[in-house]
Amino acid sequence: MNTLGIIFTYSEFANLREISDERTMASVSFGGRYRLVDFAMSNFVNSGIFNISLITKDSYNSLIDHIGIGTEWDLDRKRGGITMLTPFGSAGSSGIYRGKVDALSCHMKSIKSAIAEYVIIASSSLIYSIDYKAMMAYHKSTGADITMAYNRDAQSCENIPLGSPLCTFDHENRLTDIYLNKDESCVNPVNLGIGVFMMKKSLLEALVADAMSYGRYDIYTGLLRKQINTLKIMGYEYTGRLMLLNSVTNYMQANISLLNPEIREQVFKNTIYTKVKDSVPVEYGPHASVKNSIIADGCVIEGTVENCIISRGVRIGKGSVIKDSIVMEYTSILENAELDYVIIDKDVIVRNSSQISGHITFPVVIKKGSII
Repeated sequence: MNTLGIIFTYSEFANLREISDERTMASVSFGGRYRLVDFAMSNFVNSGIFNISLITKDSYNSLIDHIGIGTEWDLDRKRGGITMLTPFGSAGSSGIYRGKVDALSCHMKSIKSAIAEYVIIASSSLIYSIDYKAMMAYHKSTGADITMAYNRDAQSCENIPLGSPLCTFDHENRLTDIYLNKDESCVNPVNLGIGVFMMKKSLLEALVADAMSYGRYDIYTGLLRKQINTLKIMGYEYTGRLMLLNSVTNYMQANISLLNPEIREQVFKNTIYTKVKDSVPVEYGPHASVKNSIIADGCVIEGTVENCIISRGVRIGKGSVIKDSIVMEYTSILENAELDYVIIDKDVIVRNSSQISGHITFPVVIKKGSII
């Protein structure tokens, strides 16, 4: 596909508290061995798009370390490949975007230089597995100027997050209105925009320049909504599994849901590429007990683990009982600790006999590098 893929690596509305304090949204761990950006990038690669730009905002060091030159995604190539667009990448940039339209404008020189006829803009703050080839075929068959992907149910959350784009369409699936959710009581079903747009690159350049000239910086209300009556904007319904990660509760539930084989198959129905780490297999002690959990390589398990997501290099000591929790890389849980509904960031040390309990709707979050 003669297409440039653009991924926003940050979210303007998600609040993962301590989890995203020191890293951009795209770098957040998921499923024990993946980062959120892996899903967005794999969607492009699986659709034959190997020219991808990542627009960063802040706290992107771990993202750069994770992606490198894009070898795992077959993006280490002379033509196309991966491009990191940092907030200070253009002359006169303050490093502070006033919205996603402003972010696109700041990096328009790089976008214009890309050898591509079309551009697809995607988000890394949601998890979805979309076929861009099918979406492109729909875009061309309808004669659309812009095609945006939406989900009719927003099936992974009870309440639509504040700031989420909500859409209405006519009988031909043409966009008639788009607005941001400002009501916490808004519930399913709705047409939720998932942050995926497709159009010709030349059109994007013109729309961004026009929006900036009028001081309109929001990509939904400032760019798309203003063009509803002048451009043919079509909706493309995404019917697969969608996971919203806008809050700690949703993040917890999305991770734990992977323990369900049916959901796991839906999330990973296409290959998801990630950074390869040649770690040793998991070592289980003589008294270890593991039930219904995902354990990444390099771990040492000597205690009890139930209904958990355990990332690489984690150590769980004798007598410790970890249930319904997420434990990130290189954390050490010493002996006789008891943890329930806890999200532990990487490089944490949990001392002997510690007891921490949260709830599925309000898990306890332990910050990166803490000693408990």
